[in-house]
Amino acid sequence: MGASAYPPTVYVLGTDRDIGKTVTCIGIISNLIAADRGYRLGDIGYIKPVGQETLTVLDDFGEPVKADKDAVLAISLLGVDSPGHQYSSPVVWADGVTAQYIDDAAAGDPLDGRQAFLDRIREAYERVAEGKKVVIAEGTGQPGVGSVAGLSNADVINALREMGVPLTVLLVTRGGIGSTIDQVFPYLVLLDHMGARADGLLINGVFPSKMDKIQHYIGTYYERVFAALYGERLKVQSAPRIVGYVPSIKELRYPTVRLIYEALSKVDAGGVEAVAPVEFGQASLSLVRHVKVISLDTGFEPFLEPGDAVVVGVNSNDVIRTVLALHARMVAQQGEGLAGLILSCRQVGGLCEEIEGSLAHGDLPTLMVALDSASIVQRIEGLKVKIQPYDEGKKALIAAAFEGLPLLANLLP
Repeated sequence: MGASAYPPTVYVLGTDRDIGKTVTCIGIISNLIAADRGYRLGDIGYIKPVGQETLTVLDDFGEPVKADKDAVLAISLLGVDSPGHQYSSPVVWADGVTAQYIDDAAAGDPLDGRQAFLDRIREAYERVAEGKKVVIAEGTGQPGVGSVAGLSNADVINALREMGVPLTVLLVTRGGIGSTIDQVFPYLVLLDHMGARADGLLINGVFPSKMDKIQHYIGTYYERVFAALYGERLKVQSAPRIVGYVPSIKELRYPTVRLIYEALSKVDAGGVEAVAPVEFGQASLSLVRHVKVISLDTGFEPFLEPGDAVVVGVNSNDVIRTVLALHARMVAQQGEGLAGLILSCRQVGGLCEEIEGSLAHGDLPTLMVALDSASIVQRIEGLKVKIQPYDEGKKALIAAAFEGLPLLANLLP
């Protein structure tokens, strides 16, 4: 592929891990395929050149390969066309890679290993970009990640630009004023020192009540103050354009019953059972707003709301019967019921036949767990909630948050 044929490419990096890079990639792609944009999913390529957290997936030949979990998520959740995970995730920094690289580099030429990694990234980009109108490239961690092998975000950005890729670099950071400016500054200086400027700045997770104030002061700083303070000291980096302010989406922090099931199963696979409904995978995707333990036999109904997941002892058949009735009323009257039912202490007593039948024929996602109620709540509260490939509801929330932002007009030619 000749240099002139490379499509416009947006490289998304962040000032920290878990800053919203993957959410931003999902938001940009959702924005691109909106009805008035003129792009189809088949027009868009996605690549994460360097990954850290990996999953084992199958390549086109059915062979297991390691791929970055965010790359798997973006491709699976969005349905983006991919030439294969070995290309969408060409370098994965799995366990042992750091030590192996340092050993090899110390014994030979450190540039050889670096060059091999960069060649793999270049080849993967060409495969991903072939026939596309635009490519979204997701950086890894914060800007310094990968520097152990000369593969920091700046190194990858420079390698792509040297190929002739028309690259726009978008730096994502958290919403604030002083804290945001302070967090962004060292990365602008680092990128500038490496000759890899950031073209745009996306302020993510802004509380709606603070939106106007943050827009005013962040915009004023980068438009009227930054250049006077640091313009003469920077070689390639100018004040980055503000390409958007994304409101916080609190629902992204909510787990689903399916995620709770998966998390508890990782700790004790034999101690967790999905008992209802039959199509548990699809039925368990409602967001869990709160987890509430029922310790009363009666009178607890006013304390439960749609979207709650309820923890009840497995042998509390009368309480479970009341919960099921309450769920049905919520659905009928409010259009939304409980998110799920978690039955604790599965090894103690059991469900009566009537309750088993009601659960099996109902629509309330239900788990039986060996842990006691307190331990269940503790595990759920400690759960690190990340978007999953099946989180269609969260995908829609992200698309809505990015809808209407003047993002693409500022990023793409």
